[in-house]
Amino acid sequence: MNFTEYLQQKKYSVKTVATYGFYINRFLSWLETENLSSESFTYTDLLEYMRDCQEKGITNRTVNNMLGIIRHYSNYLSHEKRRSDNPAAGVFIKGLVRKLPSGLLNFEDLEELYKQYGVQLNVEQSKKIMFGLMVYQGTSVAELMRITAQDIKLKEGKIKIRGTKRTSERILSLNANQMILIQQYLAENKFKEGALFTELTKTKNSKRNINNRVRYMLLQLKQLNDKVTSAKQIRSSVITHWLRRNNLRQVQYMAGHKYVSSTQRYQVNNLDDLKNELQQHHPMS
Repeated sequence: MNFTEYLQQKKYSVKTVATYGFYINRFLSWLETENLSSESFTYTDLLEYMRDCQEKGITNRTVNNMLGIIRHYSNYLSHEKRRSDNPAAGVFIKGLVRKLPSGLLNFEDLEELYKQYGVQLNVEQSKKIMFGLMVYQGTSVAELMRITAQDIKLKEGKIKIRGTKRTSERILSLNANQMILIQQYLAENKFKEGALFTELTKTKNSKRNINNRVRYMLLQLKQLNDKVTSAKQIRSSVITHWLRRNNLRQVQYMAGHKYVSSTQRYQVNNLDDLKNELQQHHPMS
């Protein structure tokens, strides 16, 4: 199995596979000029490659991304039993400004929104269910599109959130209020197969319609709380709330993050450090 086939097996997109291939070929060419092989390069060699890239004017962020690709390549070599280690493991470029979760909502405000949504506004039952899944299970819009009736386990009080290209599959508990609403919804709409919410649109481009419905939902929510901005903001607020109550690995699973570093961005006890870092890089902001 070559590296391209390995990435395809991992279900990476065509664009990602091509990008990874481009940067790995660049790295392999550098190894060749240094009389090194992919099976034998070391941590020290990797640092030298990083320095070489920086001297050529490649930005630190791009070099950091390249390191991530080399980590994947080293994992591939281990998979093929061509290496027993990963020299790129734990190697990152320091000093990069990380995107800071901003404009977060208190979870109490989100719960109040959930209670008021549908009471103060005339909304469809499906919209309140979708909003509930965003608030209590932290689902993204892409994940809402994948939920089927078979994913809902009312007897167990749980729901399976199918993974996307960026998230992992997980099984989460349903809130009691959600279960009543979902039970009514399933009883009124007899779903045999297919996605739970995209079926309602009954059009070929149902995914676009789901996006439009969520966009309109957010406009409605903004009438109740003008701090609401986006589905991403809601998900970020939920993950931050979870981290106040659960450990990092638990939240990584709950959020469907493939990498723990994605979860660490939301750690409440790190937010002040991140803000200070941001101010150091942009003192005038």
